[in-house]
Amino acid sequence: MTIIITDTNVFIDLIRSGALSHFFQLNYEICTTDLVVEEVRVPEQQQQLETFQASGRLKIITLESAEIREAFHLPTRWELKGIVDRTVLLKAIHLQCMVLSGDGNLRKECEHRGLEVHGSIWVIREIWRTNLADTEYLLEMLDALGGNRRLPEKELEKLRRDIAGGE
Repeated sequence: MTIIITDTNVFIDLIRSGALSHFFQLNYEICTTDLVVEEVRVPEQQQQLETFQASGRLKIITLESAEIREAFHLPTRWELKGIVDRTVLLKAIHLQCMVLSGDGNLRKECEHRGLEVHGSIWVIREIWRTNLADTEYLLEMLDALGGNRRLPEKELEKLRRDIAGGE
């Protein structure tokens, strides 16, 4: 099974869009770091992640202090925002797994290192591709993502057309 490590902004996008439960139905082993989970500060969002952790669908990787130091000193071509992104990168390198992130520099660094990397729009596309939600609900998910200026509007619109055309 393909392993995915997810950063904070993707979890928040998926929670806001109503896609989180569908994400955990995809055929992937989904993990993240304890530092990512700590960045999710809204209690309702924390509770949703805890539910999937308790069910075994979300694996939380607890980082040792040596790994945090290693991530801090990890040389990167692009400047990463902070230690959380660096730990996601470090664990992705260790696991040789796919990364889900909305951070442009983290995505570029992953691509530079030959790691497969995607974002929130890809997750919605996967939910659509695997028929885990109907057209109306998928379009509602995209509407909820539409207010996020970080996401590429052209990709959102392309996926919207693909989903609407697939009815």
